[in-house]
Amino acid sequence: MAICSGLLLKFVAQQVLEFRMFLTFISHSFLFVGIFFIIYTLVPLTDFSTSIYFISLFILSVALTFAAHFLHRAIFTTEQRLKKIISKLFDFIILETPRKHVSEEKQIDYVISYEKIINEIGDE
Repeated sequence: MAICSGLLLKFVAQQVLEFRMFLTFISHSFLFVGIFFIIYTLVPLTDFSTSIYFISLFILSVALTFAAHFLHRAIFTTEQRLKKIISKLFDFIILETPRKHVSEEKQIDYVISYEKIINEIGDE
């Protein structure tokens, strides 16, 4: 639950600009606690002394929290980059192609065909 809450707060932090730093800190805290307890549950205590166990548990939790942060950032930036690519492709299809690559008499058919496709995409 803590990991899911942390990931949701990371997503919200990207959308709300006013409280971004606060929400990011809270989301990292949730992720740290969730990862800490997952490792605590999965790694047996009998293999190490108590102090080494908790130190390694802390270090692993911090490392995995940073990994989750960078993974989330990579996913978010990839999504933004793909949105820009799609936007540029649509601009090319809608604005440049009819003027430069479609003859005058076929432009109306071209516009009707891409409008139908755009409307179908919007319905999905």
